[in-house]
Amino acid sequence: MSYFLWLSDTHYDPYYGTNCAFSSGYYGGVFCNDTTDRLGRHGCDSPAALVKDALDFAREVATQPEFVVVSGDLVRHGVDKLFACDDEEFREGGEGHDDASVIEAAHADFHPKAMEKAAEVAGGLIEMIATAFPETEVILSLGNNDVVPDYYLELPEDGEQDAGGMLGLLHGSLNTTNSTSAKPALDHNDRPTFLRGGYYLREVHGDRVVILCLNTILYSSNFLPQPEHVEDPGSQFDWMEKILASCQKEGKKAILMGHIPPSLGSFRHSQLWKEMYIHKYYEIVSQYDNVVIGQLFGHLHSSEFRIGTAGVDGMIPPLSTPILLGPSITPLHGNNPAFHVVKLGDVPGGDTRLLDIDTYSVVSNDFTKGWAKLHTFSETYKVASSIMEKEGLSGDAFRAILKSMKDTLTLESSFLKRYRSYMLSGAGDDGLGRGMKSECDRSCRIRSLCTMEAATSFGYESCLDAETKSDGGGAMVLGAAAGGVICFFGLVAVILRRRRWQRQECYSAAVSVDEEVMGKDDEDEII
Repeated sequence: MSYFLWLSDTHYDPYYGTNCAFSSGYYGGVFCNDTTDRLGRHGCDSPAALVKDALDFAREVATQPEFVVVSGDLVRHGVDKLFACDDEEFREGGEGHDDASVIEAAHADFHPKAMEKAAEVAGGLIEMIATAFPETEVILSLGNNDVVPDYYLELPEDGEQDAGGMLGLLHGSLNTTNSTSAKPALDHNDRPTFLRGGYYLREVHGDRVVILCLNTILYSSNFLPQPEHVEDPGSQFDWMEKILASCQKEGKKAILMGHIPPSLGSFRHSQLWKEMYIHKYYEIVSQYDNVVIGQLFGHLHSSEFRIGTAGVDGMIPPLSTPILLGPSITPLHGNNPAFHVVKLGDVPGGDTRLLDIDTYSVVSNDFTKGWAKLHTFSETYKVASSIMEKEGLSGDAFRAILKSMKDTLTLESSFLKRYRSYMLSGAGDDGLGRGMKSECDRSCRIRSLCTMEAATSFGYESCLDAETKSDGGGAMVLGAAAGGVICFFGLVAVILRRRRWQRQECYSAAVSVDEEVMGKDDEDEII
């Protein structure tokens, strides 16, 4: 058995502490242009000191990882703004902006400099990781903030390579290091596919596992400009099918890694990919379901998963592996910085699988208080432990977990509340039904569960409708029943539930999270 380090959404900002630092509008009044908080703060992207602090702790808990993966968004938000400060009419292109603004940013005089700067920042981030873990392979996928404008990437013509554009600049920055012991992330062999579409592969685990590093910007609902061949931008799907077919023939396993997941977001519950690409992706993965052992994504800055339970229109198909979303290093959206250490090895029977996940995060809103283990996945979700012992982090294990998250007697499942508490890696509440102190009523819980299962907006709305009708039917049945008997048994159930909560194990590394989940007094901050 081995393990690997999984980082996501670092959003490294070398300008933190200056007037050019990026600040989130979500946290009005938060300023990132001073260094009072040396390691950063909520509402800001990651300063170099925070990245290095995370890597220093990662070396303590993962001394010899087999490899390191970074699932996109290496670069800070708003690189364009570094070069557009004098233009009051300028609005950075990207999510939440109209297409005209994106095109304007892509044709601005400063666009070439902005592309160069994004590639430079990406290279600086990989340099820090590679220096912290010398002789360890660093494997990355591109995120929407690694290109400028946000989500904007011009692809070359069929059969050609983008040597001088954004992909060429990134390849040039990521295939060199200034340290003799640090290994560059890319090499000459990656050029054909990386310069064509920003994707490539790596073989790990004694060449028994192939990691397909996908460029999911191409499938995003916000992707611009639209390429000529919209059915398969960059010919990535064709490449993906060929690699998976080869793995199947040679008896190898595959891990799919990208940035933007083929599902819904948990912020706005919006569809993240264009629908035609969602269908194509799941068509391919379903065909090679016996080959794929992991689907690793980021983008949402939170530790989550997606899992299919039924093969119906708009829903994620019931695959043998879940979609895993990694937490972010950047604390931009109110989350605490965090990362995963993932165990990789053989299950009984000899198949290679992802076995378990340890999650580590800062222990307080004051990032100088240090890092600790937040939780171990198999210990948190013991309801599926017997499955995980045989199959590792399998689809069946996650379907059992999802089932345990359904309400009982209209009360929120303790497993769902624990899941929500870990989404922000021990931070408080983002006002969206997520976080340690967050309250989530029945409607909020339905939205959370439907988001875990839906692949498209249509699937999500269908799921909401079905759950709402189910609630209505349940209410009529309860109204016709004997109220006194129901109240009596309901009271007994609540008492038993409270006793079970009291017996639940408290995980030492995330005391504040578990205290809230178990309903204990949390008026005083526990760090």
